[in-house]
Amino acid sequence: MRAKFTLRWIVAVTIGEATGFAVTAGAGILTIVMGIGAPWSLILVVAAGAIEGAALATGQYLAMEQNRPRRGLWLGATAVAASVAWLLGMLPNTIGLRIDSFGTIALLVVGALVLLGSIPFAQWLAMRRPGTFRWVPINMGAWLVAILWTAAPSPFIDEGSPIPLVAALYVLAGFLMAVTIAALTAPMARSFFGR
Repeated sequence: MRAKFTLRWIVAVTIGEATGFAVTAGAGILTIVMGIGAPWSLILVVAAGAIEGAALATGQYLAMEQNRPRRGLWLGATAVAASVAWLLGMLPNTIGLRIDSFGTIALLVVGALVLLGSIPFAQWLAMRRPGTFRWVPINMGAWLVAILWTAAPSPFIDEGSPIPLVAALYVLAGFLMAVTIAALTAPMARSFFGR
């Protein structure tokens, strides 16, 4: 029974997150192809981030066997939090932030912690159950590991790379990120949502 839940969680969360990330990556690539600059590129990707969050939350929700939070609350909280994460991730580059002081480094560290904690914290609030706060730090650690996949395509592409290659590499990176987050959160999800 435990293996069945774990497999269902990994498959459903991977499909949800990989699909959602592909939408957001596609929005980002669209801004490049169409020459959409700031602030519209930021707005488009942040909006696509909400779709990613909703897709992730849907995969998670479908895998849950019991103790499900309210569906609308779970999906809405995750969608908003994913948008916040994308906003925080893109903002430094959008505004041309330079890492030239201790204050800037401290600001980036705080921003990174908020980024990593946005989805798990919002989901913890949606759970509305005592004894579930460990969802936040464990998910933050899992996201820290999983998000590294999104940097993997960088050595293989540059401004002159064909768009289909860029898209394929980022979709693959998104899939690997999704599998990683699903696998790393499965044991805790089983304890919260499994029978």
